[in-house]
Amino acid sequence: MKIVYCIIDCSQTGGMERIISCKANYLADVLGHEVKIITTDQSDRSNYYDFSSKIEFYDLGINYNELEQYSFVKRIWEQLKKRKEHKLKLSQILKKWQADIVISTYSHEFTLLHNISDNSRKIAEIHFSKEHSVIGNKYKKQSILLKIKSLLAECRKYLYIKKYEKFIVLTKKDKENFSRVSNSEQIPNMYSFYPEKSADLNSKRIISVGRLSVEKRFDLLIEAWSMISEEFPDWRLDIFGMGDEYSKLEKLIDTKHLNDVIKINSPTKNIVNEYLNSSIFVMTSCYEGFPMVLLEAMACGVPCVSFDCPHGPSAIITDKEDGFLVENGNVALLAEKVKLLIQNENLRIEMGKKAKENVKRFSPDIIMKQWDNLFQQLTLNKNTPINEKMII
Repeated sequence: MKIVYCIIDCSQTGGMERIISCKANYLADVLGHEVKIITTDQSDRSNYYDFSSKIEFYDLGINYNELEQYSFVKRIWEQLKKRKEHKLKLSQILKKWQADIVISTYSHEFTLLHNISDNSRKIAEIHFSKEHSVIGNKYKKQSILLKIKSLLAECRKYLYIKKYEKFIVLTKKDKENFSRVSNSEQIPNMYSFYPEKSADLNSKRIISVGRLSVEKRFDLLIEAWSMISEEFPDWRLDIFGMGDEYSKLEKLIDTKHLNDVIKINSPTKNIVNEYLNSSIFVMTSCYEGFPMVLLEAMACGVPCVSFDCPHGPSAIITDKEDGFLVENGNVALLAEKVKLLIQNENLRIEMGKKAKENVKRFSPDIIMKQWDNLFQQLTLNKNTPINEKMII
């Protein structure tokens, strides 16, 4: 079977890029499918995550990231030109490849792909909660016009969901939120590794991992650490990530005189060792999809404390069993739960054991079986009209 993913760029370190690499590798190496990946903004940058040598990459050279340099009016005009170019190039390559399945990652191709007649089955997958644009716009430093444009673009996307044969969401709560969408299915993310070894949880070190962007709310994690450090000055926090918020976060750490106990580290491909050398994982995102970092930490036997943001954390963490879910944005309560785990090593160990066991339900073999079943069903009869509802 020929399977194509459409994504902006595979050189980034985000969760979406990570899960695409995991799924594509499994499809190519384990299930033996022919996998290709089409990007729009990759240019000549190398992929951050490891991809199978069997996977073919093709960059369209659209470079939507260039739009950021333009004024609001010129940006709209330039975007229209890029979208026209995008549709033409995407259509040409897909008609040439004649894939069985083409998957949109809910990015630039989403409003174009469904209308390309290349005889493939079209699937769209969303990597965020439905509320991500509304929540995110509260924190983004953009003009009112750009925020309105962003929200309108997001609303416009909903008109195209039904044009895909399947629209894949990550959690049951998101499936409920898309209840009016008859073609929606829920398939969660899987973990990218499951080491035999578990963290011993006796180091005085807490870890957090993610892109340094506004929605991850690392500023709130730093606020919480100022409360934690007062009581436990010998514990330290290591943040792994890069992004636009780096300077702001470094300044906040300096302002709160936490330089000796908080360090922002560059992303590392050997992140498993960082999990294994930590005692607690903390996540302070204001919204998520299905965070890979929680799956990875739990696979290493590390208990997690996370804001109960829409919607991934509550689908992964069982509160008070393998970690703690905290009211979204409640910094004081987050600090309290972290301090509870610091004080009680036996609780950390018990939660860590349950985390490593409970996360097995997100193993690649289980999750990718769902994807492969979906692909097989959709291609069972390629003569079925594209707009006819498929029954899984």
